[in-house]
Amino acid sequence: MSDTPENIHFDVAANLFRGVESVGGRLKISERSMVFHSHAINIQRGSTEIPIDQITSISKRNTLGIVPNGILVETRDGQEYKFVVWNRQKIIDFINKRIVGRTRA
Repeated sequence: MSDTPENIHFDVAANLFRGVESVGGRLKISERSMVFHSHAINIQRGSTEIPIDQITSISKRNTLGIVPNGILVETRDGQEYKFVVWNRQKIIDFINKRIVGRTRA
């Protein structure tokens, strides 16, 4: 993560799927990155940073195949990140505005 202060546009409760575990924590989104910080009570702890310039797509997904509260983030290196968040459309719109046009090049 950069030492330069950033404006955080979203700071939301979220879960990140790490294997079979749904890790609870906070997702902070700025102009430059999505950063997930897990709660201390999880088995898998720590932070995951996804630079915005590495995201190739972000889309809706259904948790457990039926609950419409998830997002799927795909990156240039082929990684997929599955999150559970509320107000997912606002997050998707924010990220899409930053990656549109750039990923087609």
